[in-house]
Amino acid sequence: MFYIIGGVATLLFILVIIVFKEKPKHPPSRAQSLSYALASTDASYLSSIVRLFKNLNFVLLVITYGLNAGAFYALSTLLNRMVILHYPGEEVNAGRIGLTIVIAGMLGAVISGIWLDRSKTYKNLCHPNCLIQ
Repeated sequence: MFYIIGGVATLLFILVIIVFKEKPKHPPSRAQSLSYALASTDASYLSSIVRLFKNLNFVLLVITYGLNAGAFYALSTLLNRMVILHYPGEEVNAGRIGLTIVIAGMLGAVISGIWLDRSKTYKNLCHPNCLIQ
C-alpha cells in the first residue's frame, strides 16, 4: 500500500514539475502585470532563506520549536513503555495520560495566545538588542 501511495505521489510530483510553469504567458490582472515589471531579478529562493536565517528572532523560534516538538514526540513515543514498565496492565491509563498531554498543550497554546494578544507583552519578550531587521 505504501508503494502505491509513493508511486502516485512521485507521479504527481513529476507531472507538476513538467506541466506547471513559473509564470503564465499572460498576467492574469493588471496588478500582476505591474508586479512582474517591478520584480527584482536578484531575489532568489536561496538568498531569501539565507536572509531568513540571519534573523535572530527566527533562529530562536526555530530552536525553541524544535526543542518543544522533539520533547513532545519523544515523550509521546515512549509514554506507553514508561507507564507499563512501572505499572503493568495500565495501557488504558497510558492512553489517558497521552490525551491529557495533548489537550493541555492545546489549551496552553490558546490561553497563551489570548494572554499575549490582550497584554501585548509579546513585544517585550526579546531584549531590544536582539531585534535584527
